[in-house]
Amino acid sequence: MATAKFKMPKISQSLMKGLSEYLQGEECGLVFKEKYVTKKMEFTPSDAMRLGIYFEYKATGSLPRNGIAPEPDVVYKGTAKEKLAADYERAEASAEFYKALIKLWDIKVLHTNYTMETSTMKGIADLVVEWNGKPAIIDLKYTGMIDDKWSEFGWHKDFLSQKDGLMVQGVMYKILAKETLGIDDIPFYFWVFDSKNPLNVRVIEEKVDEHRFGQHMDAVMNAKDYIARHVKSDTWQANPSLLRCSKCPLRDNCKFAVDYPLIEEVYY
Repeated sequence: MATAKFKMPKISQSLMKGLSEYLQGEECGLVFKEKYVTKKMEFTPSDAMRLGIYFEYKATGSLPRNGIAPEPDVVYKGTAKEKLAADYERAEASAEFYKALIKLWDIKVLHTNYTMETSTMKGIADLVVEWNGKPAIIDLKYTGMIDDKWSEFGWHKDFLSQKDGLMVQGVMYKILAKETLGIDDIPFYFWVFDSKNPLNVRVIEEKVDEHRFGQHMDAVMNAKDYIARHVKSDTWQANPSLLRCSKCPLRDNCKFAVDYPLIEEVYY
């Protein structure tokens, strides 16, 4: 049955990304529902996400959403040789490089993890700063795909403007800044740090064409309508796969979970 009392979630960049993945068959509808609609379950971050959370904590001092300071992985634990695991050593080096850039460019950090919220949308800016005497938003990324051209998550400049899943964040945050801070077309930057090499950093200012704002608001309203219809009909579709199900926190109580590869059909 549909949820008796339903409160429409605020549309965030991550919700829109999750809905897009579900509609493309890359995510399970039951997971999307639990994560973004009912919000009944906390999902454990992946190793890559944990590393990014640690980097941001060491760089800015801001705690993750759960309010708990992240702990690094160590090697030779409990021995005289105990030290940070190599990937966490690189994360700390990248955090120090971030601090050096903030100092070099004389950037004043006004807010960290700053929530911007309207009646429809919500976003949390990693950093609201004053840069060259003007307010700006900086979003920190910590990734192993900084030089990847072809992945939808790759940050190489070639084709980056075509990667809606990445670029939509700047559009949304510019809209939110205008509506909540009264700043029209606030400068928005991605600071992308390479998880494999602390000296490989890309600073990207996202310039947004005017027509993108209208397109984005249409997409937000379509997302709201889609969620409302599917909550009413309770027609979220499971999308099981061996790999997805093996890591899914819902699997123990999910009648659709599989522990074998499904047979796929290809027509030629």
